[in-house]
Amino acid sequence: MLITSTAGVVVNAAPAMAAVNNNAGFIQVYVNNIENLETADAANCPGDWRDLIYYMKTQEYSPDLFIVQQLAGPGEMKTLTDLMTAELAGVYKGMLTENDPAPMNSPCGNEKAKQTNAIIYREGRFDIRSARTVFQSYKKVDGACVWNTQARSKNLVLQMHDQVANKDVVVGSIHWPTATHDVPEPANGVPGCAGANATLTAQKMATHSGSLYIVGGDANAPDRTGGDWTGWYNAMRGNHGYADAAYDDCSERHSTQAAIRSCALHEHWTIGSGSRRIDYLFAKRPNGVASTGAEHTITFNEGDAADKKYTGSDNADLSYSDHRAIRARVHY
Repeated sequence: MLITSTAGVVVNAAPAMAAVNNNAGFIQVYVNNIENLETADAANCPGDWRDLIYYMKTQEYSPDLFIVQQLAGPGEMKTLTDLMTAELAGVYKGMLTENDPAPMNSPCGNEKAKQTNAIIYREGRFDIRSARTVFQSYKKVDGACVWNTQARSKNLVLQMHDQVANKDVVVGSIHWPTATHDVPEPANGVPGCAGANATLTAQKMATHSGSLYIVGGDANAPDRTGGDWTGWYNAMRGNHGYADAAYDDCSERHSTQAAIRSCALHEHWTIGSGSRRIDYLFAKRPNGVASTGAEHTITFNEGDAADKKYTGSDNADLSYSDHRAIRARVHY
């Protein structure tokens, strides 16, 4: 961007960027399966992961929390938090589910052989109060829900302290297995293993106390089957009492369940070019559903535009991830 000084000289000026959120009333949260920081030179699964960080820079506030899936370990964590600290207002740190996850047979080869989950936070807003709570997810095998064995499906929960609001917040990062759910669900209405994972997640979150409970990630399970909500999703919003940021956005603008379901899928899809929503941002209060605001699912085009704005160029044919990210303010 060019501006003219008082001396009439044209000089370069950095574009405006997101500010630190010092509002004690809400937390600025992002969620994304960042797919091991895909780069343009990757042999098997290329991408342009920095687009998402540049998008964050275009917003009113930098993230207070960034709930992440699929980092290889401390090296990728440092790469991510270093760029966030360099480009955004604030200093960023994070906690991984595992520092050295066991490798898996990824279709992307060594680029994604190691996968674990993380919670990234802005220093000055949050510090960590608890040890890691780590728990494995269920998968479906021969009609039964059994423990999965992949490192990437180990979920993370932390009790954190909000230094601005002077309140504790429980934060979770989930990544459930691909073999986790029944679609269509059983005729008796009992959720498949996604239902078991939802119950387990709610139980693990409840082992810590807080003024807010925020959990997000890649459930690998859709929110609807046919024309209705899936059983696990109904349980998450009903029995377990969690608000869904995308649902909240759609319910603010639509009055019928059919219209809300259509909006949640077509405006907030997260994978597969509009065909599936499997990534979520949920929140609750200890005695009731939390309120979210400024909810948005970040398009790949928005990431491309932000990259070009701040760097002058972009790999327009590459996306920041295979999954679209979610942004929302979670209110106390």
